[in-house]
Amino acid sequence: MKKQWLAACGVGLASAGASAQTNVTLYGVADIYTEVVTHQQTPAQGSGTLVRMGSGGRSGSRWGIKAAEELGDGWRADVRLESSILMNNGRGVGTGGFDRGAWLGLSRQGWGGVRFGRQYTSLFDIFEHYSVTDGYSTLYEPDGAIVGLNFRENNMVKYYADFGRLSLRAHYSFGGTPGAFSAGAGSGFGFEYAGGLVGIAAGYDDVNGAVPNVTHFRRYAIAAAIHPGPATFIAGFEHGSANVTTPGVVTRFDFYWAGVRYRVTPALQAIGAFYYENVVLQNPSPGTASAGPSNPKQVTLEMDYSLSKSALLYVAAGYAWRAALDFDNYNYNFLGYSLASGRSGSAGVALGMRKQF
Repeated sequence: MKKQWLAACGVGLASAGASAQTNVTLYGVADIYTEVVTHQQTPAQGSGTLVRMGSGGRSGSRWGIKAAEELGDGWRADVRLESSILMNNGRGVGTGGFDRGAWLGLSRQGWGGVRFGRQYTSLFDIFEHYSVTDGYSTLYEPDGAIVGLNFRENNMVKYYADFGRLSLRAHYSFGGTPGAFSAGAGSGFGFEYAGGLVGIAAGYDDVNGAVPNVTHFRRYAIAAAIHPGPATFIAGFEHGSANVTTPGVVTRFDFYWAGVRYRVTPALQAIGAFYYENVVLQNPSPGTASAGPSNPKQVTLEMDYSLSKSALLYVAAGYAWRAALDFDNYNYNFLGYSLASGRSGSAGVALGMRKQF
């Protein structure tokens, strides 16, 4: 359950003889799972089965603080601080701090708003509803192919607006390098029209590398969803191009995804999805020849059972052909999956639980 407080702000306008009130909420998500994955590369360069416990299979585990203050005449000030938690070992992620988000925003009803700080890209925001797993589940969806690993960026200014069924997003992230304005910078925009039966979305994202050789990675995406009764059918396409030199990374591709979410009962949801990547160019890995890349594909099945409005049990299964699960060996090995030499595919099965508070 969310904890809320009403705190008086002592910095109100003295001439008005009153102080504003800020609504502060402490919230979080605890998500933990156990999975079995086949054909993983062993330390001896062989093939083995991986059995492990992990955090954030359905949604990333986190805790956060958000605050909002109504300023009058439709104006509103917001702040959010959010930090990752690894439920399997109790640690944070990376260098700690508020790695998932740290931003301050100002908005006005009917105009939209602007946020400043570390936050999600426009592409991530817009395409969340077009993730077949209903929110970028790492068990098992190739999210890195859809939104990139720069889905959160520092030093960002983002405009957001929701006009009825139309949502708009646009952002720019400052690189902060003297004499090289574009180095380390990022930008993007997108829109979604969420109709009663049909929804469509389109977006663009660009992120640059650091000096001296300022590289880029650009993504262009479009998706649609149809909601006939208890089922939601989703399909999407993305084209990516880059000039990065990181070994093993795909630098030009066409990515396709399609699937369905079906509400079997109010408490039970079934998910099925198919993902395919047409790899046009891929950087060679150290010690390997620059051979023609393979085109990976993956099938994902998932069942979610709601114990309550905030507690969920889930089971997920995935099989990837010619790639590690979630195409991880094509996307910087972000999730720790691999594909052993001489193997044509890898399968994973996971059972987990998520609790929101």
